[in-house]
Amino acid sequence: MPALPPFDAETRNYVYSVAMKYVKDEDAASDVAQDAMLLAHRYRDTFRGDSRFSTWLYRITATTALMYLRRKRRLSRELPSSGAVTDDEGTSLLESRADGHASPEDEVAGDELFARVKASVARLGEKYQPIFWMRYLEGYTETEIAERLGLSLATVKTRAHRAKQAARGDLDLALAA
Repeated sequence: MPALPPFDAETRNYVYSVAMKYVKDEDAASDVAQDAMLLAHRYRDTFRGDSRFSTWLYRITATTALMYLRRKRRLSRELPSSGAVTDDEGTSLLESRADGHASPEDEVAGDELFARVKASVARLGEKYQPIFWMRYLEGYTETEIAERLGLSLATVKTRAHRAKQAARGDLDLALAA
């Protein structure tokens, strides 16, 4: 096994610059660089010397940066647990339904829309209904739903997507008519 160069300031700067190419944010690049340096140190025994040390370190850093971006993208898709689904003005759907200032026409239209969504989700079957309501009305994240219902995260994501597509399709047909 070849001797590794020291993990000095020059190595840290190299790792930071590679991380910066991927994440394009100084704070995130610092975090990624630190994680990559820790991984490189932890797995330094796996360096076989088939390639240059900088190539090996680049691959570790790039993989760490890509995992950071994947995790960030996945978390950004999930709604915050404190907030429910909102309309264009940022008002929670639950708040807008309880708004006493809405006109009677708006309330009737909202009730009809709500009934259509409820009917389209009901047609999907029992396994989709709780996931749809928890995800899109109550604002739970997919992870929280999976934990509460004892399902896998993939199952929750699939059912939430299918329920949303069914509701959207029925609403598109109703609004086009």
